[in-house]
Amino acid sequence: MRLFYPKRSVKRKILGIKGEIQKITSQYCNEEFWIHWYGAYKIDPKNLVFWICVTSDLMKQNLVSNPQLMIRLRALLVKYDYPENARQSVAIDFESQETVDRESNGSWYVHFK
Repeated sequence: MRLFYPKRSVKRKILGIKGEIQKITSQYCNEEFWIHWYGAYKIDPKNLVFWICVTSDLMKQNLVSNPQLMIRLRALLVKYDYPENARQSVAIDFESQETVDRESNGSWYVHFK
């Protein structure tokens, strides 16, 4: 899908980062997960969030408490030449289905709202 966008476009960079987040996370996560991203990056590239969504609170805590994982994930912003002035503002975080079930009645839409 990312190949449909011009090579230097921010959208293509985001899709590349998302794909690599998936690959890297699979090395640390032994349960089903997916990557969700959104943001008004066209207004300002700082407005971007990546969520790594897992099944359990335990896996979420394991991922959150792994500093090496976050270093590898944030390095993707450099690798894909995401705008330098926005890199520190891009959020990369974790959430679990168990938390969404408990706090937002199972609705990811409500939870992220």
